[in-house]
Amino acid sequence: MTRRTNTSCLGMAVKGYLLLNLWVAIGYALALPVTLPDLMASQDPPLHVQGPLQHAVLYGVPVVAALGVALFASRRASVARWVVLARAAAVLVLGQIAAHWAAARFDAPEWTARAMAQCAAAGLAAYLCLVIVRRWDNRGLAPGGRRPGPGEIWHAVVPFRDNEGSKERYCVVMRSLPHYAEVLKITSQNKDHRDDHIRMPNDGWDLTSGKAHWVEIGLHPLRVPYQDFTDGRPKGRCPRPVWRRLRAESVEAAPSRV
Repeated sequence: MTRRTNTSCLGMAVKGYLLLNLWVAIGYALALPVTLPDLMASQDPPLHVQGPLQHAVLYGVPVVAALGVALFASRRASVARWVVLARAAAVLVLGQIAAHWAAARFDAPEWTARAMAQCAAAGLAAYLCLVIVRRWDNRGLAPGGRRPGPGEIWHAVVPFRDNEGSKERYCVVMRSLPHYAEVLKITSQNKDHRDDHIRMPNDGWDLTSGKAHWVEIGLHPLRVPYQDFTDGRPKGRCPRPVWRRLRAESVEAAPSRV
């Protein structure tokens, strides 16, 4: 037990050391427009950034670093490209602000000390951006840490269609929106006599119950908040023939249902 505990602690220490170095490297890349001119000015004689290539490196490296942080922060949720670009711009701007703040606050005589303070400040700003984005995106995730996708079958607390209340049941996800999914209910009660249900094969999602299933069709999807999905992963995908029919006869969700 002691040996296993020591190994676990060592692994955590190594992981923490690597993560610290990673964020220092990101901070260095973001602070480059501040640290590099400072280094060049401290030379004898002083140097200056010249030419399009040097300027491209000086300002291109922070842009690439900020975009990398934004992409990594946004990987748990499906977001639009402009959102990723906006997040990258926020990382870039906040990193520059942090680097300039550190340059003014930690005016050490040694360039190395000044540069380390600037890199640490920019890296901390980028890390805080990552944490904020992750927490924001996690509002739109099911308990297991992912967002239900269209065509997937999940287990969730689905509201009744004709009265108040809800019930845990299987459902087909029709659309994924920022804070909720639009779903159609699946039932094991025989609905062959109704036009608003069709038979759903168990292939690909229910391999154990042996029950027949029916799914709603041609009805307004019901809105289910992501916190009402009871499992962390889907049961499977809707059989393709059924999914094609559901999409062909889909209608927009009723605006009164939240």
